[in-house]
Amino acid sequence: MAGFISAKRRGAGLFGLLVAVTAGLLGSAAHAQMTGMTPLSASNLYPNFFEIATPGRFSLTLFGGGFGSDQYGVTQEGVQAEQSLTRYVGIVARATGYQLYMGHGFANPLLPSPGTASGSSRYNFGRFQGGIDFAVTPTDHVYVLGGDDGGDSHNANIEGDLSSWWLVHSQHPVNFLVSSVYSWQNNISSNSIDLRIVLLSTEDYMLMAGGGGVIYGGGFVSGVAGQGGPDLGIYYRPWQIGADVQAGYGTPNGYGQLTLYKQFSWTE
Repeated sequence: MAGFISAKRRGAGLFGLLVAVTAGLLGSAAHAQMTGMTPLSASNLYPNFFEIATPGRFSLTLFGGGFGSDQYGVTQEGVQAEQSLTRYVGIVARATGYQLYMGHGFANPLLPSPGTASGSSRYNFGRFQGGIDFAVTPTDHVYVLGGDDGGDSHNANIEGDLSSWWLVHSQHPVNFLVSSVYSWQNNISSNSIDLRIVLLSTEDYMLMAGGGGVIYGGGFVSGVAGQGGPDLGIYYRPWQIGADVQAGYGTPNGYGQLTLYKQFSWTE
């Protein structure tokens, strides 16, 4: 359960050029791989580490959503693909489009020097990333990605994500998500965290609730800024489709966020 870690947090860290691309978006669908991973050996932590995974697995996730506050808003849509290489390592590619809408009293995060924009209230850009997914254990995945932006933003970035499931054999497993992103254009770093518990799990549905937030600083951000609040997620297994909502308060004042995603997976 670690295939998609980015959609939920993508709107939360937009102040630093959406450097909290998490994901959001971090994290929302760690459902696919828990049942497909091979148990670890007691004598060798990673047996046959370089052996090609047989059968292989390819997954595709479509996602979209929005983030809104009285100071700014964003809509987003994208796709993430992952291909297994071995039982422990996979390659990941992600492409996301953003539409950033400016509100009152908010400096354009696309510019290192706020106030020099041409006056447009909407900015459009895409973020393209690639990297690896390493299965530390069957329920703990580490993602390392890097990439650049195109359009109204030209911003190289590096991202590290962690998705971990605890108490997986209990009635209420716990999902812990962490994402850290550094943006070279404006020298802003963003760190997001999310902790959720499975409230209800049936053959068809999984309902989760918890809370999370993001903290960002550096560059033109004075001190430390951020926001956070409670969230709720639902996943419908037969269709591999899910939704996450969050509302809270922070630097942009009150905000709300919605993420929708659809997963596809194939065994090769």
